[in-house]
Amino acid sequence: MTQHLFNTAPDSVIVNRIQRAFPSDELRERARATNLIQRERKLDVVALFYTLSLGFAAGSDRSIQTFLERYVEMGDCDKLAYSTFYGWFGPGFVALLREILDDAIENLDTGRTDLSGRLERFRDVLIVDATVISLYQDAKDVYALDDDRAGAKLHLTESLSTGLPTRFQTTDANTHERSQLPTGEWVAGALILFDLGYYDFWLFDRIDANDGRFVSRVKENANFEIVEELRTWRGNSISLEGQSLQAVLDDLQRQEIDVRLTLSFDRKRGSGVSTTRTFRLVGVRNEVNDEYHLYLTNLDKDDYSAPDIAQLYRVRWEIELLFKELKSRFALDEINTTDPYIIEALIIMSAISLLLSRVIVDELRKLDAKQQDSVDDAAASSSHLPQRRCSHAVERHAHLVQLYVMLDLGYELPDLDELLLWSSRDPNPHRPRLREQVESGEFW
Repeated sequence: MTQHLFNTAPDSVIVNRIQRAFPSDELRERARATNLIQRERKLDVVALFYTLSLGFAAGSDRSIQTFLERYVEMGDCDKLAYSTFYGWFGPGFVALLREILDDAIENLDTGRTDLSGRLERFRDVLIVDATVISLYQDAKDVYALDDDRAGAKLHLTESLSTGLPTRFQTTDANTHERSQLPTGEWVAGALILFDLGYYDFWLFDRIDANDGRFVSRVKENANFEIVEELRTWRGNSISLEGQSLQAVLDDLQRQEIDVRLTLSFDRKRGSGVSTTRTFRLVGVRNEVNDEYHLYLTNLDKDDYSAPDIAQLYRVRWEIELLFKELKSRFALDEINTTDPYIIEALIIMSAISLLLSRVIVDELRKLDAKQQDSVDDAAASSSHLPQRRCSHAVERHAHLVQLYVMLDLGYELPDLDELLLWSSRDPNPHRPRLREQVESGEFW
């Protein structure tokens, strides 16, 4: 079914970068290690991988049927049945994708590593959050949201220095965020930014014990014993030492709050044996609603003032933009299946597609810097090539990128006539069409 018009694509630094990020020989070796290739004779793991990873970035239709058609384009196998293709999305393939994703999270380099200004003291800034992915109601047996709805929850940690996820985990939507965040040496030297879903004094203590730093919003009804004021105010100001937070909060007029307070929590989760720690609470008055934004942190006041803490927390919005990109550009909110393995595979592939998009953007910026005769100034090219605009460009041309990758890997162009003919054939030829029903169907 192939035409031998040409067998290689023109040289492309983008294609070379993609293949360095996800080498085809490593993809095949991983598939052999899982016995996928031995069990599924028609499965070409390289063709399937690039079909899915670049297919997520191309267009709005990300159905299994569309992926099958693009796989046939790349894999030159027009005898492949939909049922066979569908059957590949099983536990072995999901495990393979998870291994590829974990390896990419560990090893991919986008060229962004430097933090500056308020952030340069930290090894990295890690933003932790979770979001719910809506699913078909019939998927609620595995991915429960409530009695009537289904949903998966994506737990993600983003590195501000690289713009990439450092942790990517899926659960049912009822799983609490705190249960999916491990503590340990990975936090050392890093600043961790939390929303209220991770509001947990034990977690803050563990981060501090492992030489990490954190900033978290404070619940509106939180009430603490203030043990020390860290900033003095002129005049007849209210003394906060020995007071509870809620008792004085409404009466304060100062622009900033900066105090040390006592937290009480279980020494070990569920042990019932409590312990206490002192941490810093800062607040900055919001001039719009005349209320304080309050933050808990273990950052030292000599290094970061209360306004500095508020500014640091603002970068947590980066993960909201990442979730928005995953849901809009990579259609995480349009998973049209109830099969748990396909759901898991598509969620993982959306993350791999995001990583692939990021390395393409990095290569575009290097290419731009080179063309501007400023090879060492790739960072400056980000002003010429904003990430969102680059991502849109990748999305618009992803199908062409897949074609270039296909040719560079030695695949041949499919016969266009045969491909369109195969794609147009009715998979259910014996099902009567509407006109046939009207013309010859029985009335009842």
